[in-house]
Amino acid sequence: FNRTRLEREDLRMATVGEQELHVLGELKGARGFSSAQNLFCQFQFEKGKHYECVGGKEKGQTQVDYPQAGSKEFIWNHPIDLHYFMKSMEGWPSIKFEVWTLDNTGGKILCGYGTTYVPRTPGSHEIKCPIWRPSGTPKEEVLAYFLGPRPQLVNKDIVFKKAASERCRLFTETSGNILIHVEIITRSRENK
Repeated sequence: FNRTRLEREDLRMATVGEQELHVLGELKGARGFSSAQNLFCQFQFEKGKHYECVGGKEKGQTQVDYPQAGSKEFIWNHPIDLHYFMKSMEGWPSIKFEVWTLDNTGGKILCGYGTTYVPRTPGSHEIKCPIWRPSGTPKEEVLAYFLGPRPQLVNKDIVFKKAASERCRLFTETSGNILIHVEIITRSRENK
């Protein structure tokens, strides 16, 4: 059999027993959102059926950051601390993001969507996750410029679950990047 490295890891894990995965770190902030005066992020960890979260919160929201005048670097420093038991590498965790800004009346305006996988290798990792938003028709873009609400997706599965097959049909534009720092720790637990 000519197996890929990940398939060999799956087989090794199945024979060794249950594995543990620790994801520690922070959502550091965001850069490149040129038109936003403030930003916050909603996030959620997605995982497969072979994973059980036994510690930490898999979804949350950062605080709203209002950077100093002239700065376009948004700082959240929102902690991440998750502990998983896993029986297979299949369904490795990913993080999905929605980035928002508040208008002058406190209403939410979408800045974009993004997704990234949790790194598979143990150690320290710096991740730069690109954020994009759907582009509207020229009329919708002019209305968004003057009135605020931007085009949003009705079905978010296109972003996260059907991205490979459906997202190529969307017209999008880059909004900016989310900066993430994570420490990955893996450990094997023997079956008793």
